[in-house]
Amino acid sequence: MLRCGRLAAGAVAVLAISFVVGLPRGADVSPAAAAVAGWVLPTGPVTLTEWDGGDGTKSALLRELIADYEKLHPNVKVNFETDVKSLKVAAAIAAGTAPEIFEASDANLQKYIAAKAVEPLPPAAWGQSSVDGVLALYLPHVLDAVTAGHSLYAVPDQLNAHSLYINNRMFRAAGLDPAKGAPKTWDDVARLNKILTKKQGDRVTQKGFEFRYICDDGHWQAHVFHILVYQAGGDVIKDGKPVFNSEAGLKALTTWKSLVVAPAVTSNTCSSPYQDFAVEQDAMTFAGPHVGKIVEQINPAMKGNYTVVPLPQMRPDHPATLIYSFNWTVNARASAAQKRVAWDLIHFMSSKPEMWWQRIQFLQGTRGWLTMPVARNTPFMSAFTHDLSVGRPLGRTTYYADLQTIIARMVDRVILKDVDPKTALAEASDEFTRAISK
Repeated sequence: MLRCGRLAAGAVAVLAISFVVGLPRGADVSPAAAAVAGWVLPTGPVTLTEWDGGDGTKSALLRELIADYEKLHPNVKVNFETDVKSLKVAAAIAAGTAPEIFEASDANLQKYIAAKAVEPLPPAAWGQSSVDGVLALYLPHVLDAVTAGHSLYAVPDQLNAHSLYINNRMFRAAGLDPAKGAPKTWDDVARLNKILTKKQGDRVTQKGFEFRYICDDGHWQAHVFHILVYQAGGDVIKDGKPVFNSEAGLKALTTWKSLVVAPAVTSNTCSSPYQDFAVEQDAMTFAGPHVGKIVEQINPAMKGNYTVVPLPQMRPDHPATLIYSFNWTVNARASAAQKRVAWDLIHFMSSKPEMWWQRIQFLQGTRGWLTMPVARNTPFMSAFTHDLSVGRPLGRTTYYADLQTIIARMVDRVILKDVDPKTALAEASDEFTRAISK
């Protein structure tokens, strides 16, 4: 969820007009075109459709940005649809009926790239002469998941790396300082679990920390497994094949088991995955930068009652975590005029990082944002940016849906049914190998 700071739209437009020469009579110069010749928008009517998977707060911001863009470009009409599920996007792509702009998670983007369903990003729309120029606007490696070969296929509207959220009241009640006593390793978390977990008889009433086992698609199990494998120095996927049946995979599952308190004691749901932390059942949780707002909406008493620190590590001298994103993409089947306007609109929407943060706490990973006053004055921004800086993307595969489900079943067997981790790893690796061989 972050974006870089740029000149105001009007100033950029002036610069664009100064640098772009030889334009057709009446041509409309994009505000994105600073100093790059040839970035000219069509002047005739252009209609686009944009699909987004976001909720009401995100949708309101997008509608506002689209309206602002349409005022700047009266020849452009954007039809916007929200709360569009990834299955609908995939079906529309297969049928050839997908809109000109659609949101794609990094997990789904790989199959769209392989199918040539998404259009490479034109650097000129970002005022750059090359892909390297666009990449330089962002923090290192945060766009790895949306890059293939030497082409960019998307930019994130929401970029996440998990950090550790701590309940201040619960820490202090246990005689702990939320900042000075924050855990730096998973061994620290296991130790704190013993201090922070409370019971009434056999009933668990408070937990220190717990991973999540919700959502039938295995989203959370797959994400956590990636994090722990990366921290153990391994990989989940390499060259499209499973490599998690390894010492790193074993270390990941062993570490996970050491942190289990009571998985069945939860009020988390797929639609409300942070419920346990918000209602002060769990003293610690892992979450992205936007989650503070969600927690405060669920329980207003949590405002000012949490601290965010970097995610605990296996090896603090070799920190690692997972980056995952939701991204704007452009349909490869769109017309040339639609593609150009679509990318220009995406640049326009992505070039307001302060608005994205202040309204819905989304970061998008750009360098310039970090120098803006709103970023410098935001509590815990150093924790968020630290975790982004050590993040790696999900295992790259066009079979990610299968991988996610298989990992989830493996984790559930180990954590909930006490299956031997070595056995579970081998079975899951074989299962994924069969899936990609079909």
